[in-house]
Parts: sequence; C-alpha cells; structure tokens
Amino acid sequence: MTGVIDARNGVPELRARVRHRITCVEGRLGSGKSSLLAEMARQAQASGFTVRTAAASAVESDLPFGVVDQLFPGKLDGFDLDGDLHGVLRHATQYLRALAVQHPVFLGVDNVDKADEESVRWLTFIHHRLADLSMSMVLTCGPVRSGLVNELVGPLERIRLGGLELAGCARMIGPAPDEYVAACREATGGNPYLLRELLAAQKPKTAEGIEAAASTVAISLVPRLAWCGDDVLAMAKAVALLEGITIPLAAAVAGLDLERGMAAAAKLAELGFVDEEPLAITYPIARKALLHSMTSPEREAAHGRAARFLHSRGENAGEHLLASAPLGEDWAIEALRDAARREQSPDRAARYLRRLLREPLHDSGLRAEVVGQLGLLETHLDPDAAFESLTKASGHITDPVEEAKLTLTLAYEIAERQDRGRAVAALDSAASAVTGIDPDLSHSLQLYAARLILEESCVDADLPPRFERLRAEPAMSAKNERFLTALLAFRDCLRGEDPGRSAALAKAAPPRLVEGAVGDIIDRATFTHIVITLMIADELDTALKLCDDAFAVTAGRDVPVALAQVHSLRAHLYLRLGRLADAESDGRTALEIFDQLKLGRQRVVTLALTALCSTWAEMGDPERALELFASHRLDGAVPESRRFDRVLYHRGIARSRLGDHGGALLDLLECGKRLIKRGVVNPGGTAWRSHAAEEYLALGRPTDALRLAEEEVALARRWGRPRALGNALRVAGIAAQEQGAELLAESVEVLTDSPARLQLARSLLAWGAFLPPADRRPVYRRAHDLAKACGAIPIMTVAANELRAAGGRRSRQDSCSLTDQEMCVAAMAVRGRTNREIAAELYVTQRAVEQHLTKVYRKLGIAGRAQLACALPGHWPGGEP
Repeated sequence: MTGVIDARNGVPELRARVRHRITCVEGRLGSGKSSLLAEMARQAQASGFTVRTAAASAVESDLPFGVVDQLFPGKLDGFDLDGDLHGVLRHATQYLRALAVQHPVFLGVDNVDKADEESVRWLTFIHHRLADLSMSMVLTCGPVRSGLVNELVGPLERIRLGGLELAGCARMIGPAPDEYVAACREATGGNPYLLRELLAAQKPKTAEGIEAAASTVAISLVPRLAWCGDDVLAMAKAVALLEGITIPLAAAVAGLDLERGMAAAAKLAELGFVDEEPLAITYPIARKALLHSMTSPEREAAHGRAARFLHSRGENAGEHLLASAPLGEDWAIEALRDAARREQSPDRAARYLRRLLREPLHDSGLRAEVVGQLGLLETHLDPDAAFESLTKASGHITDPVEEAKLTLTLAYEIAERQDRGRAVAALDSAASAVTGIDPDLSHSLQLYAARLILEESCVDADLPPRFERLRAEPAMSAKNERFLTALLAFRDCLRGEDPGRSAALAKAAPPRLVEGAVGDIIDRATFTHIVITLMIADELDTALKLCDDAFAVTAGRDVPVALAQVHSLRAHLYLRLGRLADAESDGRTALEIFDQLKLGRQRVVTLALTALCSTWAEMGDPERALELFASHRLDGAVPESRRFDRVLYHRGIARSRLGDHGGALLDLLECGKRLIKRGVVNPGGTAWRSHAAEEYLALGRPTDALRLAEEEVALARRWGRPRALGNALRVAGIAAQEQGAELLAESVEVLTDSPARLQLARSLLAWGAFLPPADRRPVYRRAHDLAKACGAIPIMTVAANELRAAGGRRSRQDSCSLTDQEMCVAAMAVRGRTNREIAAELYVTQRAVEQHLTKVYRKLGIAGRAQLACALPGHWPGGEP
C-alpha cells in the first residue's frame, strides 16, 4: 500500500505531518484512509513515538468508551462506563499525560465518525488540553459526520483523499499496458479499495478481464455494504439496476418506504457511492459488481416494483414490465395495454403486447384483441415469428370476428409455406362465419382468398365465379372496392388483356392508400398489386410516385419489412427506367434489411434479390449476380411457388450476360413453362420468350429463336405497351436476319418516346447494322449515349466499338482479347481518369474498376497503368470519331 501513499502525498511529507498536534484524514469508502493511518503510525513508531491506535465501527458505536478501551487496553477496568462519565474522562487523560512524559505519543483513530459518543467526547476533551503534551493525533473519517465529530475535527488540519491518478494506479497495478491502466482507472475512479479488489480477481489485463472481475469485487463489496445495513444494500442495488433515478423511485424499487430510502441514500452518499439526484453509482466496477450479485428473480421483482410505482403516478411503466415476471394483477395488464397504445415504434409496441400475453388474461375478448394487434404489428417486423406466435395464440380465441381477423393475418403466412389450399379454405370458413356479423370483414376475407388463388394461377377455374360474387356484393366498403379493382387489373395484366383498366387504376389510387399500406393487411396487398400492375403497364412514373409517397409514410417508423418491400418495388421500377445506379442502391438496401431479419428465401426477398442481380448483369457484373443467387441457395433447382418464377427469369438473364447460353436457356424455358401453366402470357411482366430466343440464336438455332420471337410479338401487340412490343420486335428482327430491318425500325419507333431507355439503346444497335454506312454513326452515337446515361457498360462498350468501326477506326478485336467492359475501363484509364472518376462515370464501384484493370494488365502482359497506353492500340471513342 506504500505505493498508494507515495502517489498521493509522498513519504517525506508523512514525517512532517506526524509532528502536527491533530490531523484529520478525510475520504470516501475505500479511498485508502486506513492504509495512510497505518503508514503514519509506522513512521511515528520509527521516530520514537509511543503509538496507540484504534478502529471504530458501527458494531461498537453503542459501547461506551469502546475506542478509548482499544487505545488503552485494560486501563478502564473497574470504572462504571455508563454512569461515571467524568471519572473515566479524567482517568484516561491522566494516563495519556503519564505516557507523554516518557515519550512523544501518536494516537490514531480510524473511522472516528463511527466511534461511540463517549469516546468522541474524550477525544474532544483532550483536543482542548494538548498544549503542554508531546502528542500528535491522526483521525480518519468519511465526508459525512455527526455534529459531535464535526466539533472534534472542524478546526483541524485535513488531508482530503481522492481517487488515484493514472500514475498512482500504474504503480499499484504493476507492469500492464497503458490501455489497461486507463481502463482500471475509469472502472474504479482510482478508488484504492476497488482497485485492489479488481486486481485480486487475477483476470487477464484486458477490458474483458475487468468485466470478468466484477464477480470477485462483489464478494467483498456486497458484505461491506450490507454491514452498513440491509436498506443501504437494497438501495445500492436499486440504483445500480436503474441508473439515473430519483430517491422515491429508488426507494420503491428497493422495497423501502420513502423515509428509509432517504436515509439509505444519505448513507450511500456518505460512503461515496452515489451523488445527488438523479442517483447513479459512482464507480462503474461497483455497479457491475452489484448487478452481478442480483439473481434473475431479484431483478424481475425490482422491475415489477418500479412499474407499480410509475403506474401509480400515471407514468409509462411498460419498459419495466417487459423485464418483470408475470404479475397477474389488473394494474399491470392496464399498464401494458397503455404502453402499447402510446408507443410509436411497432417493434416496441409488439414487445408490450407479447409481454401482455404472458399475463393471465381471463377475458377471451381481450386476449383476442391483443392477438390481433400483435399479428398486425409482427407481419411488418418478423413474419416468421408472427406466424409462430399467432398460431400458438389462436387457440385462445372464441369470438368469431376476432378469429376471422387472425385468420386474415395468418393466411398469407400459411400460403408462403406451400399450403395455399389450406389458407384459402381457412379464409372461406372464416368469411362464412362472420357474413351476418361483419359483412365488410367477410368481403376482405373473400378478396384475400381470391388474391392467394390469383397469385398461384390466373386461370384457376375458381376465380371467375369468385370475382362475380364479389362484384355482386352490395355496399362493399371503399377499401375493399379498391382491393377488388386492383386484383382484377392485376389479373388482366398477367393475361395481357384490357390495358385500359390499368390506366384507370393509376388515376384511382388515393393518396391515403400508402398510409394504410404500412399497417393494414388489405391496403398493403392493394398497394403491392397496384404498383406491379402499373409497372407492367409502363405507367412507371405513377408507380414511382406511389413508392415515394410510401417512403414518406415509413420515415421514422420501425416497419422494416414494409420498408424493404417498397425498396424492392422501386428497384424494379428503376431497372425498367434504366436508372441502374438507383436500382442498385434500392436493391442493396432492401436485401440488407431482409438479411438482417434472416428471412432467407421467403416472401419478398426474391423481389429484392432479382432486381439487384439483373441490375448488376446490366452494369456488366453478371458474376456478382450469380454469386448472390448462390449465397441465397438459389443457384440450383428452385421450388414451384410463384415467387421463384422470377428467380429463374432473372438468373437466366445473368447467365446469358456471362456467356452461359445453355444454362440461361434452361432457366428461361423452365420459367416459361411455369408461367404458361399459371396462365401468365403477357411479355410486359416477364419477357422470357425474347430472352430465350436470344439464347437460341447464340446456340445457332435461328428457327427456334424466330418461333419464340414471333409468339412474343403477337402477345405484345395485343397488350399494346411500348416496352414489351419494342423488345419483342427487336429480337424478332434479329432472328429474321436479312428480313428483319423493318421489324427493327418499328422497334426503334415504338421505343423512342417510351421510358425504356436500355431497350431503345439495344434496338438502335441492332437497327444500325441494317443502315447504310453513312447513316450508322448517329444511331450508334445515340445508343452509346443512352447506355452511358444508364450506366450499362456492356451496351455502351458495344456501341463504342460499332461507332469506332463506322468511323474507320480500328475495332477492339484488332487490339487484344479484352472484353467489352475491360476495353471500356482500360480506354478511360489511358485518358487519365482515376479509378474513382471511372467508377462515378460508369455508375459502378471502385472495386469493380480495380478488378477490370487487374484482368486487363494480366491479358496484356503489363505491370500496371503506366504501360497501358503503349499496350492498348485502340482509344476510347469519347470524342467525335
């Protein structure tokens, strides 16, 4: 302990202090007062003093002259310590004088603030009679004292002990990293007692080791606080559990009345463990030790008491009830319901409702209400958890309306688990049960059943009569009317019929729809089908506006699934608009949310994943797209469910861009087989025929290619939307070879005023080959500029090569075996662009640029960028050729 004393005052100072008549050493619990007193006594004895010491304690505070008896053992025998006060005072003083005549006397009293009253009186008595004595007295005490002790120590010279500084901690710790010393100082506040207990744990000298030492510190600290009284320990635990609380709340948590709580708080302040309100434990390691000493039931009970106290004052008790065991009391049920009603975050509101379901809710109607609220919230947060918890809770519902609401919540989850027939049957049964009680709910259930059937097959024989019955229903609510209209328009889009209904739907979508889409099952389904229908119908700006409105609603609200779904939809819209950088950003965001929720391949995850993969394929990184499919276990055979049709389609596109024409054709034909079985024939949604035709051409099978392309042209003409028709005409024109010029010209004309910029760039490239050489350059230039604006590197590079060839420059094939993407990046590097500038202009990541350049260096046999200009014969055709 000498090191601690050295760090604070220095040994030479101690000899001077021993010569003082009386000195008071002040400090908090564990600040080193006792050690300092012991060192001063040792040095006094070495200097020839007669040393007498005593240690006061609360246990002996009622024993008259207990401290004096420690100083002079046996010298008070025979006295009436209770009755002969003055006799004892005189006798003890006389004995002290006799000692001082022989040698200087050192009196040391530790914890004088805990000494018995009679001993303090004697110390005060001799304090005023020391002038003629050769004596020094050193007292130690805490920062809070009685009036009698204040009279004793008031005018004295004082040594106030604080926490050790870093240097003192370092000497006490010994060899250790500076970071560990600083962490120990932070954890203990430099309190020598706590630091000594921390080191006694002999844990690794790391931050983790300090955390692990809390259990060892608790072994010493908890009994020490308990020695001050059970109330003090209970109060300390309450403050440790709930940092920054008031004395009344801390007293309630500790199970004390206010008067006892105030007394315990005052004692903790005296010990230096808390400061003024709001109360908090002064030393981090002490708080960890106290928390370590609390069992789980003890913590739960404390949180329950905190909740009761807050609820009695009209404050939110929900957070404390989340941490408490079920209480089985009406006030707790009401407090949880109130917390759920007030909460803005769906995640926390759902936590309150789950906790409420642990209470004994004897009212079945109340339990049904809670289950319905919880199900609605959980479908936005964790659909799998929602399905599991609501399935378990459904057995408690007896009210048919509440049971029907729960069925509506669970139906889609059941369908997602490949049991669509069971989900439809449950919805039909629930609709029949509430027809006479709640007709509007019955309509919602019937509509949702129709939705599940439609998603699986738009030619199911059960659909027409269902829709006819629903159309004939009287007094259907506006919300259900909107849902019915959206389903009918969606069916027409899938079948390639009546595009006018889609246009009408675009004008009929009310602004309040996006509000409901965040929290209402029916409105959410309506919103999704409207956006997809508008997308297929080329009403992209209107669909984009709906998504932007939905983002405004979700801002600041904790609805991750709903948010990710809107990001996914917008990613597909951006992809169709040729805004590849925006599509990548939305796709990434959506997939990150889904991955955090660990939804795997479920639900709308495939919507986000396919948008991102096709975007990467268009940007010239199909390898990355296929890696993403593989990481989600979608690189092999996929289930028959409707959502996996899009996986086959977009995976086929990625494989095609990578040059795997056989694998791409297999994916696209399997996708087409499934879609035909479902009655989905509109190429506006999934143009599998034209993509498969391109693969047939790549594999040298032009007859099969032309057959599929002509089928798609016929279907696209019936649908009448530019994107689908322009794309089909382009592929048909290429497949028709010499006879395709007219089809390609029509494709360019159809797409010119459409938002399908990438499709127009492709059609311009194909059409340019049929034009006279003198007319090709402006066509290729336009194709190049469109592709560049979109960030589509492969199309841009092909356009650049054709533009160069049309201008008489050497083609890429004359220079090296670089791919289009590699040639594009290398040529920009030759012109002095940095990797960041290239990435920004091409709408790709710097990592993608670095990978392309690495491949270029390897193929050209050069060491780096400095040799690129000499090794690369061609130039980037950025200027006029």
